[in-house]
Amino acid sequence: MKNFYDRVSSLLKGIVEKKYNIDLDYPVWELSSRQKFGDLSTAVPLKIASKISKNPLDVAQKIKEELIKEVGNQVEKIELIKPGFINLFFSQEFLIKALEKIIKDKKDYFKEDKKTKVLIEFVSANPTGPLSIAHGRQAVVGDVIANLLEAQGDKVQREYYLNDAGKQMELLVLSVKERIKEIEGKDYQIPEGGYKGQYLKDIASDYIRDGKNADLYDFCLSSLQNLIKSDLSKLDIFFDSWFSQKKLINEKKVEESIKFLEKKGLIYEQEGALWFSSTKFSDDKDRVVKKSDGQLTYFASDIAYHYDKCRRGYDKLINLWGPDHHGYIGRIKSVLKALGYKKEDLLAVVIIQLVSLKSKQRMSKRAGTLIRLSELIKEVGKDATRFYYLTRKNSSHLDFDIDLAKKSSFDNPLYYIHYVCARIESIFLKTDKKPDKSFSKYLSEPQELAMVRLLLQFSLCLQKSYYLLEPVFIIEYLKELASMFHKFYEKVRVLSDDPKKTKVRLNILQATKEVLYFGLEILGIEPVKEM
Repeated sequence: MKNFYDRVSSLLKGIVEKKYNIDLDYPVWELSSRQKFGDLSTAVPLKIASKISKNPLDVAQKIKEELIKEVGNQVEKIELIKPGFINLFFSQEFLIKALEKIIKDKKDYFKEDKKTKVLIEFVSANPTGPLSIAHGRQAVVGDVIANLLEAQGDKVQREYYLNDAGKQMELLVLSVKERIKEIEGKDYQIPEGGYKGQYLKDIASDYIRDGKNADLYDFCLSSLQNLIKSDLSKLDIFFDSWFSQKKLINEKKVEESIKFLEKKGLIYEQEGALWFSSTKFSDDKDRVVKKSDGQLTYFASDIAYHYDKCRRGYDKLINLWGPDHHGYIGRIKSVLKALGYKKEDLLAVVIIQLVSLKSKQRMSKRAGTLIRLSELIKEVGKDATRFYYLTRKNSSHLDFDIDLAKKSSFDNPLYYIHYVCARIESIFLKTDKKPDKSFSKYLSEPQELAMVRLLLQFSLCLQKSYYLLEPVFIIEYLKELASMFHKFYEKVRVLSDDPKKTKVRLNILQATKEVLYFGLEILGIEPVKEM
């Protein structure tokens, strides 16, 4: 069942579609900046008025009339503000019923049943070394987006694309060969552009210890894949599938996809090379898929990989890429159109910006020139690593403050949030009284109403994070909830002499706990019960 935020969003979207034949993108409501402007606000009338050549206030009035028919006593009033805003005020009766429902349904109150089949591909770092701190950010963001989609009812497959073919893998194997010579006391020389770092010596030592019986390429790939899996497991990140580029090539799927495009007249030959006519699909230039020497390009593998993704029957594909892949977005979308998949929102690409570390103490660089993800996790712990990777928008550069992440004070937002969890648990330990939703009818004081209003806003937070694929909104919401709770605790005595007031405030604490724990669950962070 939809909670009110989801229902009123669907309602507004439906009204605009029916009356004006305009399909709105979610989210359609925003939280009002101040309570005097209501609980929800929308600028939809302003956005669509110019498209239909109508006065924004007239549009707002028509939408208001339709909303009133549907929302009933859940809303105290709906207010129009020039030049075309709609502000919606929750009724006290609605807040009381919502509090009762959160206590009864727990996290299910905030869940949806969207049932979209999604493939999310993230990290996909070349299996040529351990994961860096930059890979870590993409890993955490991808995992949290997947958690969020699952929490909203989607069926999600997490996939890691292994770039286990091409020159980089050849250089890796050559580098390990030279390390084997080094260990055996022979003359050695790391090839130009080869790989360095202690991990290569470890692989070489393991290979010698194993008797050199396995194929060296397979041994290197298996060793590094296990190393990557180990790093990810330290963050509780696990993939459902590992898709091999080499297998894609060996099974002739790359050639198959090129032939498919060729039959559609979208592949041509020039100067001995094969080109894809991507300019026919708004790309800035055509792209080479096979070089004049017969070697397939990485782009050719990308075509085959996305063709394979589509044929697996997903409703939505999500790719998380680094900032150096920004130019690939239009290229891959043109490929999907060429392959016959013309649904505009089939592919969503999330660009994850880079990470730098901020600390008074210098961290070591044991893996050549990069700081390993495993070192960062060891330094600050799993939960803090996950939390601080999510504190900026995906498109913003992230300064990871190690000193702040390790701080046990209210300066540290994660500590501040954890403190709320511990405080709520300690209050429940001090009383034998239990939350009882039937006492929610005594909800009346401004601080109590403000807490419930904020708890309900978690629905809009989830909706915004879901449609924009931005976990940072959950972080910001939990920080605000922690701040509001601490103020509530200071101003209002929870365990009072009035049994009715005690019960209603225990209800608020229980609802706060449900929201906090669910938010942390989506972030992959453990709540704490004592501090």
